[in-house]
Amino acid sequence: MISRTVTRLAAVALILAFAVIGSRPVTAADPIKIGAALSLTGRFSDSAKYVQEGYQLWLQEVNAHGGINGRPVQLITYDDESNPDTAAVLTERLISRDGVVAILGPYSSPITDAAATVAERAGVPMLGTIASDSSIWERRKLHWTVQAFPSSTYDHEGFLKVIASKGKAIKHLAIVYEESPFSIGAKNWAMEEAKKMGLSAEAFGYAPGSQDFSSIVERIISSKADAVSMGGYYQPSIALTRKMIERGYNPVAYHFIQAADGVTKTALAGDASGIFGRSAWESTFTDSASKTFTAAYKAKFNRLPSYHSAAAYAAGQVLEAAIKAKGPDKNGIRDFIATTTMPTVLGTYKLNSKLQQEGYRYTLTQWVSGESKVIRDPAQALWPKPAWK
Repeated sequence: MISRTVTRLAAVALILAFAVIGSRPVTAADPIKIGAALSLTGRFSDSAKYVQEGYQLWLQEVNAHGGINGRPVQLITYDDESNPDTAAVLTERLISRDGVVAILGPYSSPITDAAATVAERAGVPMLGTIASDSSIWERRKLHWTVQAFPSSTYDHEGFLKVIASKGKAIKHLAIVYEESPFSIGAKNWAMEEAKKMGLSAEAFGYAPGSQDFSSIVERIISSKADAVSMGGYYQPSIALTRKMIERGYNPVAYHFIQAADGVTKTALAGDASGIFGRSAWESTFTDSASKTFTAAYKAKFNRLPSYHSAAAYAAGQVLEAAIKAKGPDKNGIRDFIATTTMPTVLGTYKLNSKLQQEGYRYTLTQWVSGESKVIRDPAQALWPKPAWK
């Protein structure tokens, strides 16, 4: 009996010893773990690469300055393959297996929506870095996920302002949209705005992931549209543009929301001339924060950053400030990112009570002489769009 008791006590002691070893106190050498699931492959990969680079530059600079509160930062990144379901699985892995204290958001609104479901259930703060769809925060009440990007509702706003100023002869506007909430919301706003302007407008929808725009281009031509505004992602926008070029359809004015990306020039070469875009930020901004960020980014990656890069870096800045103020405490981080107003490279970060972004704003851009230029005044715009090469 005594022998069995001693054996049991020894076993309990051994278990407790292992428990103590396994739950050793965190030291200054232990990294603060942050997670990200990004579309490194798949249909969003061209633009998501800029997001990854923005995160990488932020991480490099933070650790070069001693980390946060003396602890290094580790960014654990997985490839969600541009798939919302995969992103949800990877977000769960980041939380339950990797033990991250916060998440820097994925690329696109649909993928952010999927990841947010997991983050909300687990109680882990997440910044929606490239989540332009404000309806994510309308459809349900979110507590742990914040919008860290300008709202897509106003995707077509800058282009419509140029039409109002310079396009008096334009009679009919074609709005092309993806059948996804972010794009539908922007289309609805633009259709109403065009009506207020006395401008005839027609909308043409396509399924997410579509690459064949033959039918839509033919319908646009039949509608006699003399201006086109495309409110979808980058790859479909390029596919639509190439089909317009192939068909010889050259509108007076053309806008697609992601045209500001440097890869537009690579994809379209001289045919990019005159195309409008909308951007959350541009490398030509002359404020000191933008100039410093642009120089550091170009030195590291040998190319200019896009607004996706700046949005990623800005999300890192907000998260860094939260951890500095509250430590690696999930509740503290959440409260900070939900209530703070602070300057970032993207502008003034500020949320409303629904955790929607209201500080960041879009700017209109246009490709002129091989450069993406900021159009602050419609009078600066190249008009009409030059003929395809």
